[in-house]
Amino acid sequence: MTRLVAIGIGSHIFGIELLRDVFQTPELKGAELWLVDVDTETLEQMTGLARRLEAASGWDVAIHSTTERELALPGADFIVTSVAVDRDTTWQLDHELALRHGFGSVDSENGGPGGLSHTLRSIPLMMAIVRDVERLAPGATMLQYTNPENRVALAIRRHSRVRSVGLCHGVAYTRAWMAELLDRPMDALDVHVAGVNHFTWVLAVHDAATGEDLLPAFEAALRSLPEDAMLTEVDGLRLSRMLHQRFGSFPTTGDLHVGEFIGYAAEVIGTAGWPWDWATARRERARTNVALWAAGKKPVEPLLAQPSKEARVNHSSAHMIGDLLARRTVRRPSFILPNEGYIDNVEPDIAVEVPGLITDGRARGVPVGPLPEGVAAMVNNEIAIQKLAVEAALTGSRELALQALLIDPVVHSLEAAEAFLEDILTQHRRYLPAFWS
Repeated sequence: MTRLVAIGIGSHIFGIELLRDVFQTPELKGAELWLVDVDTETLEQMTGLARRLEAASGWDVAIHSTTERELALPGADFIVTSVAVDRDTTWQLDHELALRHGFGSVDSENGGPGGLSHTLRSIPLMMAIVRDVERLAPGATMLQYTNPENRVALAIRRHSRVRSVGLCHGVAYTRAWMAELLDRPMDALDVHVAGVNHFTWVLAVHDAATGEDLLPAFEAALRSLPEDAMLTEVDGLRLSRMLHQRFGSFPTTGDLHVGEFIGYAAEVIGTAGWPWDWATARRERARTNVALWAAGKKPVEPLLAQPSKEARVNHSSAHMIGDLLARRTVRRPSFILPNEGYIDNVEPDIAVEVPGLITDGRARGVPVGPLPEGVAAMVNNEIAIQKLAVEAALTGSRELALQALLIDPVVHSLEAAEAFLEDILTQHRRYLPAFWS
């Protein structure tokens, strides 16, 4: 019996997508599913949804739920994590503080000053989970979605023995957008994208069947788009297209994410930040639906009528588990993994995002060669920031945290950097005990 533990199932959109795919993955028939979250009300509702999906699917899954992950982890085969510390409230505060101290921060989640603050909160949270996995489920494979993902992946690699793969839908959704732009089926494209998470770059585009080089056609289609073209309903392409023009490689995942790592991004796209009102409304709709599904007031069969959005772009964690169990050979848009020879001109053994490959029951990356020289310079600087930020988060070192800020391209002032650091440590004090012990 496969034992799957989902930690952070109360993240509504993540939870809904995961559950609907679990009950559409044949290899998980008869599995043992443990749902874990610290929010008891949300956990109860997500458990209710899981039970209704189980009844509708006939998957014969044994469902358990708990607020204590130590009860769920023993004997786990797979662990999926999506956790955060008071996500939207702290994220918005980070963005406000970055602007208040004069930084041109465009998103404040994974890079720039806000990315450091997020790192200091997320790394201790995830490493506490990792320590429990080492102790209670040492043979498990962890699939993790927790942001800032590249930094979390680096911490896990350097400070644990847990087998972990980072998953982010950004590259997968961009690949689907590229297929639409080229008027080709998504599965007909073999796209090589590489870098660090949310700062990844298109290196090659080929026809999956014939090997035809489609990069020129993609670049021509990109140039033909109107100036106000969008990548998603909330994120544009103005900065991404400018970077492509200057560096010869197209950055994926949209302007807001890419702009976090670019010191002049605010000149191009401004500093409005993430559309939190849109995100809140989306989450509230999901929350309402979960309550209705759990109470039996809304049918769950439509959830099982088609795969989740992530599954449709070949990026579902549940389907990935199915592929691992079945020992299929499958290409995936991207994995976040240690750099074991996948990118030539970034240092080994740090976390990178590269094309993914499942084979022989293992998740690996696909070698992509070198990044273009200018792109490699930017990516390597971000890697240097990440190494400092991760060690600061784990040790409570203000010196390392300040160094991470001072080499960040978004930061332009020592005085502002020192004031910002003091501000975030004070504002988030209850989440950062290592800095105050």
